[in-house]
Amino acid sequence: MLQIAGDMIIPGQLITAVDMANANGIDPKRFRAALRAAGLGWHPHNGRWEAMRGSDQHQDMETVMAQICGGGFKQPLATKAPRAVPKAALRDEHYVLDLCDEFLGLKAVRQHCFPFLTGDPDRRGRRKALPVDGFYPSLNLVVEYHERQHRERVGFFDDKPTVSGVPRGEQRRRYDERRCNLLPRHGYTLVVLEVAEFAHDGAKRLLRVARDKDVVSLRLHEFGPQTRSGAILSAD
Repeated sequence: MLQIAGDMIIPGQLITAVDMANANGIDPKRFRAALRAAGLGWHPHNGRWEAMRGSDQHQDMETVMAQICGGGFKQPLATKAPRAVPKAALRDEHYVLDLCDEFLGLKAVRQHCFPFLTGDPDRRGRRKALPVDGFYPSLNLVVEYHERQHRERVGFFDDKPTVSGVPRGEQRRRYDERRCNLLPRHGYTLVVLEVAEFAHDGAKRLLRVARDKDVVSLRLHEFGPQTRSGAILSAD
C-alpha cells in the first residue's frame, strides 16, 4: 500500500475525475473533455467519470491525465477510509447484485463492457459500449436486474429522444434485446432478474425482505458453489 506524507492511498476507494483534476490544478471540464475524446469504451453515455482506485478504469483515467500534464501528475490522496454505504441507500440494482455475489461466493464485475455489445450509432456514426449490470468471468455469467422501466412505460422519460434519434423507451427495449441475443452467441449465459420476482411496493421499489435470497438462489442455482463443486467431482 502506498503511503505519502502520512496519508494512505486506499485501493478500492471511489475516485472521480473532479478529484484527479483538482489534485493537479486542471480544470475538471478540461479533464472530462479529454476523457470523452479518449473514447474509453467502459464509460456509459452521460455517466459520471468515476472509478475504483487501482482498477483498469482508474488506470485509463490516469493515462489521460498524464497526457494532459505532460507525463507527470499527482495522485489525490485519501485521508480517511471510505465509509460503508448504508444498505437502505443502495440502489435496488446494487442490492440485488450484492445478493448474487453473496450466493455465488464471487464478486461481480459491475458495468462491464464487451467489445461486441454496443449501442446504436449516434449522428456521427459512433457507437457507445453497452455495459452489463454484473459479470462473473469465471462462470461466463452475466446478471441483469430489470426495474419497472424495462417492462412498463415510464411516461415522459420514455418519450425523450436519444442520440440515435429513437425515443428512450424504444432504445431501452432494443438494448435489452441486443444483450439477450448477443451474449449467448458469444458463449455467455444471461440471467435476467425482474422486479416482479421480489417483494416490492406500489412504486416497484424493493422491500428487501429475507425471501429475496431464496429468489436469487433459485434463479442462480446451477451456478452456485455446491453445483460447481459437484461438477468438478464428476469430472474427476
